[in-house]
Amino acid sequence: MEVDKSLSIPLYQQIRDYLKEKIDSGEWEAGYRLAAERELADQFSVSNITIKRAIHELVYEGYLHRQSGKGTFVIKKEEQDITKMVSLHNNKSEKSTKHPHKLLSFKKVSAGPKIAKKLHINQSDQVYKIIRLKIEEGSPAIIEYSYVPSNPFPNLSVDDLEDNLLYNIYTKKYGIELSKAKIYFSTSVAHEYEEKLLEVVKGEQLIVLERFTSSKQQDIIEYSKFILKENQAKYYLEVKL
Repeated sequence: MEVDKSLSIPLYQQIRDYLKEKIDSGEWEAGYRLAAERELADQFSVSNITIKRAIHELVYEGYLHRQSGKGTFVIKKEEQDITKMVSLHNNKSEKSTKHPHKLLSFKKVSAGPKIAKKLHINQSDQVYKIIRLKIEEGSPAIIEYSYVPSNPFPNLSVDDLEDNLLYNIYTKKYGIELSKAKIYFSTSVAHEYEEKLLEVVKGEQLIVLERFTSSKQQDIIEYSKFILKENQAKYYLEVKL
């Protein structure tokens, strides 16, 4: 394809539409690796900046995924209930009791002002700081930061966290009855840490979910922050009427 520089349609948009047609037609299937941006710039006789903008548009729309150090790939965006990504308990239809997580860090630290405010405790109170990487179909999907007061959960250990949901620990090991979880939505961009763990490009858009879990006594027993790749699925919430 040659871009038509006489048209009023921006060059990046002409290229974006061409690449999108390749994907929509099925010529480029999920997993197809695009040529390097420099090669595409030569192919279309445009600047690297024009190619970057065209690709950025398709990444944002969920057609492409950039993997740091590996390239740009066509993806198939499956619909996924976002509540399952931050679910506290097992899906009853799931036969497996395993929930693949890679434990990155487990420490007992003072809450400090920020976490103390979120958990409604004193700054000097001890909390478990847990960082885990949730694995979906063999690939990194979510970075989980969890802060849990140590008081209600004495002797919480690394073994407890191995491929397990926090819900199972709260209810089965400690017998705590849970009441509700409140979740807030926001966005962020990938920095070096997220770039490495989630295999995304620095600066890429990410979804951030914050979960506050309360017991039957209305105590907040956990604050967690989940960082998700924005383009790994088409997320939805279903409301029953």
